[in-house]
Amino acid sequence: MSTNLKRWLGRTAYQIMPDRFCKKDETLTAIQGRNIKAWDDRMPNWEPGIDGEYANDYFYCGNLRGITSKLEYLKELGFDMIYLNPIEESFSYHHYDPGNQREIDQWLGTWTDFAKLCDKAHELGILIVVDLVFNHVGIRSIYYNNPQYAHWIKRDSNGEPIFWWGFKDLPECNTKDTSYQDAMTDVVKKYLGLGADGIRLDLGENLPKEFLDAIGKVREEYPEVIIIGEMWGIATDKNDEDAKIFDGQLDSVMNYPLADSILRWTRWGKDGHFRYNFERVYRDYPVAVQNVLLNNIATHDTPTTMTMMVGEIMNSNVFDKQIWDIEAPWRSEGGFDTYGFRKYEMEHDEMTEEEYKKAKQLTKIAIAILYTIPGIPCIYQGTEIADIGYKDPFNRKPYDWNKDEEDMKQFVKRMGTYRSENKDILANAQARIVRVDSDVLILERYLENGSKIYMAVNRTDMVQNISLPNDNPELKVIFSTDSKSSKSELSKFGIIIARQ
Repeated sequence: MSTNLKRWLGRTAYQIMPDRFCKKDETLTAIQGRNIKAWDDRMPNWEPGIDGEYANDYFYCGNLRGITSKLEYLKELGFDMIYLNPIEESFSYHHYDPGNQREIDQWLGTWTDFAKLCDKAHELGILIVVDLVFNHVGIRSIYYNNPQYAHWIKRDSNGEPIFWWGFKDLPECNTKDTSYQDAMTDVVKKYLGLGADGIRLDLGENLPKEFLDAIGKVREEYPEVIIIGEMWGIATDKNDEDAKIFDGQLDSVMNYPLADSILRWTRWGKDGHFRYNFERVYRDYPVAVQNVLLNNIATHDTPTTMTMMVGEIMNSNVFDKQIWDIEAPWRSEGGFDTYGFRKYEMEHDEMTEEEYKKAKQLTKIAIAILYTIPGIPCIYQGTEIADIGYKDPFNRKPYDWNKDEEDMKQFVKRMGTYRSENKDILANAQARIVRVDSDVLILERYLENGSKIYMAVNRTDMVQNISLPNDNPELKVIFSTDSKSSKSELSKFGIIIARQ
């Protein structure tokens, strides 16, 4: 594990899907097979094409210059770290089907654009983490069916390509091949050399130790780099050969177990589930990992937070996968009814005024928890404007720059101020649950010098009595959503944070 992660402590991250965030000064050369969609047409192409396939071939043409133009906006909201979804040359808008990891997709920009993005971010005190895909490539990759790179493709005992989860457009890579490891290490070095500060490894939990060891050698030249692995379960539940947060390979993982716990407590009051995962993560993980965990309450792979707060088919059963595993009604022995699922998403891609109000109230509570637990909170683009949407493709709409949603935006901004003004505690203080039941959650962050932060939230529409140390005159309220909440009482959907 890297010992040079100090600059990452206490940061607040924002996740961007480049094609869907902002476009500026785009100069496009037509590419066969790609379609351009108007930015204000936010209804995804959810139906299959005439060939019956669900293609990801429609682009909104967001780009690196667009992201650069919005850095001041993100800084104003309190973000000092960006997690950037893949920008490599590929054939889908999401860029998780690499065509050539060594090049940036031309519709997103150039290496010069990337360097300028990093330079501007650094001027504003923002660090850039890039998402890199090494587990597999796209079927039209420069490597696939190319004899020169035949040994880079993983094959079965009959010499046939192995496809990731059976997806015939995503052949897996032979990540144990040393020449592939060397080539992809060079890719990482190129990004870091042009200004990236860290990397997030897509499907990091699938990558073998040999590959991670090779990538980790970049620390010799870039000692402050952070290496984050995508991981959906409890990291310490992995087999010994996969235990990558203890053996010097991954500095951090995506904290999906606690994301699920935050969401399920906030929506349904699943207090036992919250306590279990909170204690697993903050007891079993190394402290250095805890402090740089990439925490979230929504990503490009889940519904939006707003939708998870009120959506009809969210999974409430804590013993049956996560809250966002909502496809069960469309699964059968015959396969998965993609059309039926997406049709449902489309037909429910709206909220009543009452649902929208409640979703906002609960989303604010989830954000307050996210911003207080140990690690780096990461907000998925559009959360600050209360965007809604079920799973892919409805959670990947273009950012609505015309939406009038100052209430949520100002809340996120206030929470960002809370993070920055209390970084001395939030960066690396220990954490414990003071109280958690089906209605109220109280968390404490504390340092050995006596400095503390208490966060209390009420997920209900009823006033709740609480007990913070009222007899301590040094305990000052530093954040509250309303004037009625106090150290002894929370108004409905109330949030209060106090410090001593």
